Amino acid sequence: MVGSLFIFSFKYMIKKLIFNLILVVVFAFVMDFAIGRILRYFYFQEVVGLHHRTTYSLETTKAELLVLGSSRANHHYVPEIFEKRLKISFYNTGRDGNRLLYNYAIFKSILKRYTPKIIILDIGFDELYYDPKELDRLSSLLPYYKNHPELRSLIEKRSPFEKIKFLSNIYPFNSSILTIAIGNMEINKTRKGDIKGYVPLKGIIKDNNINKLIIKDSQINMFKFKVLKKIAQICLLKQIKLFIIQSPVYAMVHKTVSTEKCIQIANEYKAIFINTSNNPFFLNKPALFQDKSHLNCRGAIEFSKIIVDKIFFQLTKK
Repeated sequence: MVGSLFIFSFKYMIKKLIFNLILVVVFAFVMDFAIGRILRYFYFQEVVGLHHRTTYSLETTKAELLVLGSSRANHHYVPEIFEKRLKISFYNTGRDGNRLLYNYAIFKSILKRYTPKIIILDIGFDELYYDPKELDRLSSLLPYYKNHPELRSLIEKRSPFEKIKFLSNIYPFNSSILTIAIGNMEINKTRKGDIKGYVPLKGIIKDNNINKLIIKDSQINMFKFKVLKKIAQICLLKQIKLFIIQSPVYAMVHKTVSTEKCIQIANEYKAIFINTSNNPFFLNKPALFQDKSHLNCRGAIEFSKIIVDKIFFQLTKK
């Protein structure tokens, strides 16, 4: 009798435990779904800021001239100068901290919608070297995984479990929650936004000593090498004029193996490589820089004039 009661009690406890576990799983699923939907809604409600610029780049722009790159792209190319001289529309897709793999994602998505006439790809001196953080930085593309299948193979390189992580509706936004909150505040909505993707910098560098920028040569990352090659190959195939540009820094820069590989790809696929890193015009004018790596708005105007002249020459020469 006692044994029967014990067995009955034990079975009851097991059933109750399983029932409670099911409730917890269902509750977690419902909360994940609800919170994820809310975050998605407010993410795509942003009308200024970096989230909005990425969304606009992937889904809206039809500009004839596009700038791709990281922060140096985002802050160095002034739309008005290019539009006025070249008589074409312009958009700057550059995003702080996001380099070649992010640029490739933007490039792939844009070409699904239309074919631009000119692409400027602003690259760093170490662009093709292995960077352990580069795949992590693709978190900026997570919100687009669901609706942009052309980006999935690239995003999934972040980890072997990436597909499983996307079973969560919160996951694509969990690193952007604070930015989403700020981006939806009224004070953020009414602030001055970017200028066709271009974000001007207004500071002036404090340390105006010109030093040699030491970049340790490293092994070429073959995946990134192939990505750059693919961009150049597609541009040649689709008759897009590709300009691969190294914009100025407030330092003397030696030629790296990465730069040599970029030049090799440019030559192979009839792209134009322009290196302004050691241009004395910028080295002697600290008032044109915000810091060692970025031109301020005055510097960006002067730089844009130089680049647009070079582009105009390439487009008009016989």
